[in-house]
Amino acid sequence: MTIAVHLSESNFRNFLIFNIIKRLKLYKSPVIFASIMSVSAFISFAMHHVEGAVMLGSVLLLVGLGVPVVYFVNFFASLKKQVKLQDLDPPRLVYTIQFSEASDFIEISNDTEQVRYQWKDVYHAYYEKDAIYLFITKDKAFLLPLSLLENCEDAWAIIWGKLGRDRCTRKQ
Repeated sequence: MTIAVHLSESNFRNFLIFNIIKRLKLYKSPVIFASIMSVSAFISFAMHHVEGAVMLGSVLLLVGLGVPVVYFVNFFASLKKQVKLQDLDPPRLVYTIQFSEASDFIEISNDTEQVRYQWKDVYHAYYEKDAIYLFITKDKAFLLPLSLLENCEDAWAIIWGKLGRDRCTRKQ
């Protein structure tokens, strides 16, 4: 199976959101921070009879909700900047991936290089609503947009067959 991967801005944006929010779950810290600060604020509000408690509660609530808002605004601004830096409008050929059921290798090539990875060394594969994300290492992935695959089920079957249940995740 040979797949010429033409990435678009939306493919890359969806991958970044998947990787940061779903896979790495980097939203947890700001949410936990907001929860702790909000609970502390409500405890302060409940103690309104104590001098300064309402003011403290207001500050805690403002900081507790403000910091995560700033975090997510910066995250999406950074995401937009990263997508623009990739120069994917219009979509362009980024790499070509070749693999088959009979081969123990994945071959990936672009204009300047060609590399081979053994299936046994592949970290994980994710089947999402718009793409298959093939992580060669924990931090390096190749995107296979479903719109480019002639038969995405055949491609996933090969990947599943090579990696097995432990290293494949399919969104249902």
